[in-house]
Amino acid sequence: MIQEKERSELISDIIKYSALGYERFLTIADSGNVSCRFGDGILVTGSGVELGEVTENGILHLDMNGNILSNPLGLKPSKEASMHLSIYRLRPDVNSIYHVHPAYTTAYAVKGMTIPFLTSTAKRKIVKTPLVPYAEPGSEKLGDYVAEAILATGNESIKSLLLEGHGILTFADSVKLSFQLAELLEVTAKIAFLSQSIVDKS
Repeated sequence: MIQEKERSELISDIIKYSALGYERFLTIADSGNVSCRFGDGILVTGSGVELGEVTENGILHLDMNGNILSNPLGLKPSKEASMHLSIYRLRPDVNSIYHVHPAYTTAYAVKGMTIPFLTSTAKRKIVKTPLVPYAEPGSEKLGDYVAEAILATGNESIKSLLLEGHGILTFADSVKLSFQLAELLEVTAKIAFLSQSIVDKS
């Protein structure tokens, strides 16, 4: 009974913050995916499910090897599920992962550039966002690159990754916090971009 209550609360969080990400233009159409740790596995949005329209039936339960434990609509798991699982295996402190493609952060990703942290909030709350080399979305190679980036940091304060030519990953203790990190990272990229466009006339 306790586990069922926890599952219901986690699913509600995935639905809520998936929709918020869509509303705030952190992603469009059916791109992006959200997951959280549950029991001995994870809950993750299904492939082809728009984050603005996630329902309980559009969320799959996988074990830590990616095997499907529950799948009400018979959907495929997100093609990025293996990437999520690699982070959960390496970072026991992480309970949620948020993967989206916001415009400003993705612009830096397309250019293969790290995001300048110009505000005190970004420096304090994000700390650092390493750039992961490009690999085809959903590929084993991308999962390997993400795992290598996590291992290379050797630092559990790292809470986000920039995927070259792709988008961002943020990870935290809860769905709410991983969403907030994604939103903060996008605002940080926007501030960096706009500040470079301002001409100093002093």
